[in-house]
Amino acid sequence: MVVAAIDDDGNADEIVAYARTRSARLGVPLRIVHVWAERGIGPAGPRIPCRDRIEHADRLLTTALHDDAPPAQNTTAERQILHDDDPARALVALSQDAALLVVALNSDPTASDALPGNTTRRLIGHTGCPLAILPATRHSATGPGW
Repeated sequence: MVVAAIDDDGNADEIVAYARTRSARLGVPLRIVHVWAERGIGPAGPRIPCRDRIEHADRLLTTALHDDAPPAQNTTAERQILHDDDPARALVALSQDAALLVVALNSDPTASDALPGNTTRRLIGHTGCPLAILPATRHSATGPGW
């Protein structure tokens, strides 16, 4: 399977589109994953007030799977919410059974585009499959506005 790891930072569209293409090319299932961490606090505090609610993770994945996908592709992926206060640890474990793990370079809108974020930095060299790191986009620091 190809795993697309998304967060609430505005990078989901690019990650899912790339992962869909790779999954089709490899002929393996696509799984879109969000690691729900109760302590989802960035340098400026919580990015979204509802970050600690599972409903937010559910809505994030639903949007990524259905609202942003072309109609012919919106049912061709699995979704998974992982609950772990250490997203890197959860993604490394998930990568053991994957063909590819796709992540954004950085989810912090205040960071330099050239530097990987904390989670991505911790994934490099530790995944059980190849790791695709996409350039971060700077749509919105709060995601789609939930």
